[in-house]
Parts: sequence; C-alpha cells; structure tokens
Amino acid sequence: MNDAIADVTIHIDESIDPETRVSLENRLLALDGVTAASSQNRTSHLLVVKFDSERLQSHDILRAVTATGLHAELIGL
Repeated sequence: MNDAIADVTIHIDESIDPETRVSLENRLLALDGVTAASSQNRTSHLLVVKFDSERLQSHDILRAVTATGLHAELIGL
C-alpha cells in the first residue's frame, strides 16, 4: 500500500452542469499523480480527489480547478 496516497475535497462555488463536471474530473485525472476524481449528482459542488502526495500537493489540484475559471477552495485542511 502506498502511504503517499491522500485525498482532498474541493468546494466549487458555482453550480456546474453534469457535462462540465465530467470535463473537470477528466482534466484532474490527466494530472500526473491523480488517481481518482469524483462527485455526486446531489452534491455536484463537492469534488473528492485522490492523489499521490509525493507527486503533487492539494494546492496543485485546486490550481487546476481554478484555472478553468471556476471559484473553489479546499475543505478540511
């Protein structure tokens, strides 16, 4: 088991449609070190991302989200 695997929850301020959500998840999955990115339909403003903390940090993931023009913040840090 890799002890460097961590997860982070990101709160997205805007309401996003399912197509945008899937596009965002795919964008995050393309980052080197991200192993999973998902959200639920009923809580689409919350995105949980699992990643290798030896390869990137949570603020790198947040930066990738905000680079799309969305307003977001990390939760629980």
